[in-house]
Amino acid sequence: MSDKKTPVRGEADFGDFGKWFENFWYHYKAQTIIAAVAIITLIICAVQFVGREVSDYYVMYAGPQVLMLQDITYMEAAICEVGEDVDGNGKVSVALEDIVMLSPEEQKEAESAGAVLNGQFLQTSMKEYEQQIFGGDAMVCLLSPYMYEIVHAANGFVPLSEIFDKMPESAYDECSVVLAKTDFGEYFNGINDLPEDTLICVRRLSSMAQFKGIKKTEAAHAANVALFRAMVEFEAPEKE
Repeated sequence: MSDKKTPVRGEADFGDFGKWFENFWYHYKAQTIIAAVAIITLIICAVQFVGREVSDYYVMYAGPQVLMLQDITYMEAAICEVGEDVDGNGKVSVALEDIVMLSPEEQKEAESAGAVLNGQFLQTSMKEYEQQIFGGDAMVCLLSPYMYEIVHAANGFVPLSEIFDKMPESAYDECSVVLAKTDFGEYFNGINDLPEDTLICVRRLSSMAQFKGIKKTEAAHAANVALFRAMVEFEAPEKE
């Protein structure tokens, strides 16, 4: 009498499936892994996008200062004080991105003082800065002179003459203002802790604007220009 089991209708034949999968995996292993990684990445990005809180303004600091969470909180609150409710939800919100980057001179000075610099970290920071300037959300920029000159040399910032009727007394050059020479830079906590040579400027519309929606991007840029003007023209309350 045979012990061979007769398959029941609807019951999977896992032996055949195992052979099929083994053959499939042998021929399409690399393609399957790439596809799986791509799908997982898309899911993660979609979840992050859906859960992302939209802010009225996105501002960037790039320079040698290492910002703590409390510093960022103070700086965002300061900018909220002079900003407008762009999206009409009843509150002003700001998201500040900080990028730590030292100039070659600052790197030599730090190394002379005994600091050990991570070359990979600095390279990543510069790449992040370039990506933000090229197509990021941040338009108002608080920058060290070194980071400023990189983009200014490529005509990446809006001239002050297009924003103000007359050149501000705090102007550094034709496109930027020395933050410390403004009431805004002196008055608010967090902001007044930045290096004295920090510059404030507005980047031009990104070439990526056409992919994000030109009308929407132009409106956001106009709002950020208004924010920049408000920061530069802010007058501190008189001390009692």
